[in-house]
Amino acid sequence: MILAGFYVGWNIGANDAANCIGTTVGAQIISYRKAALMMALFVILGGTLQGHHVMKTVGKGIVITEPEVYQQHNEAVPPPDMESLFPDGRLPDLAVLVALLSAGFFVTLATFSSVPVSTSQAIVGGVAGVGLGLVGAEAAYFKLGVLLKIVGAWVISPILTMILAFAIYLLLGRLLRHLRGVLWTQAMGWAVLASAAYVSFSLGANDVGNAIGPLLNRFPDHGLYLAMMGGVAMAVGALTFGERVTQTVGNSITSLDYAGALAAQFAAGIGVHGFSMLGIPVSTSQAVVGGVIGVGLTKGMQAVSTGKISTIFAGWILTPACAAIFAALLYRGLSALIGQA
Repeated sequence: MILAGFYVGWNIGANDAANCIGTTVGAQIISYRKAALMMALFVILGGTLQGHHVMKTVGKGIVITEPEVYQQHNEAVPPPDMESLFPDGRLPDLAVLVALLSAGFFVTLATFSSVPVSTSQAIVGGVAGVGLGLVGAEAAYFKLGVLLKIVGAWVISPILTMILAFAIYLLLGRLLRHLRGVLWTQAMGWAVLASAAYVSFSLGANDVGNAIGPLLNRFPDHGLYLAMMGGVAMAVGALTFGERVTQTVGNSITSLDYAGALAAQFAAGIGVHGFSMLGIPVSTSQAVVGGVIGVGLTKGMQAVSTGKISTIFAGWILTPACAAIFAALLYRGLSALIGQA
């Protein structure tokens, strides 16, 4: 399970490196390797300092595993087989393993295809999927209110960052008309790097919970160490295999200058960090892509690659659905094999 958690963290780093540094590299402010090293540092800090909020939601906030929570949530007596389904009031180890592997598998496919997908959606889909594998379509075992809140955040996040980036870019455009020169250009470059660091910190705060949240069921007293491990895993993913998706975000949606990179990254950082403090797992991919689209729209629809956006949107819809179905079927199959053995 720990290796599977590290694998998911590696996937998040490989796919979501683009969300932190794609616009910075796309604007040719810094090389990919230097940007990835900077991202690694701030991802580990974000995960260690603030990753516990989302870890609790992913680990305990989707599937109801404790009889007292079931009784409180449904105002009904828990079923007699609940303790056998959820030993020690948590997801079985096999369920945690399947949820992590299912999420990691689909993010790996997307990364090889250079498509920025939502790792938040993948792990939420994986956890919900093993819940379906365990109890079937029994709504009483799921915190539907939490799931609706998460799905709502997935819709709101890219729209919010698109609007924010659009406004910030227009504001920066007005400033640029009055401020010119080498010093101002250098200041903008440093501001873009600072915004990339902020997005990296926000990524760690939000997505470490996606990688490690299911493990919190198994190791409830080791949250800090798990958060550190998740941050390190994401850093390794960014350094080893993050360049493909970075090119998609940095160059394939719309062309970016310094002001565009700053607007997209700063808007995404605000959105993701805000949802992290609420304990809601959102997609940094959606946030940054929304920000990049917002920048592109200031120049008109023709400045945005609708074909590339359509591919990205399709990935956002298919990732949680496929992860959930795959996790449910895999868990049922493995449980049957283990039962026969």
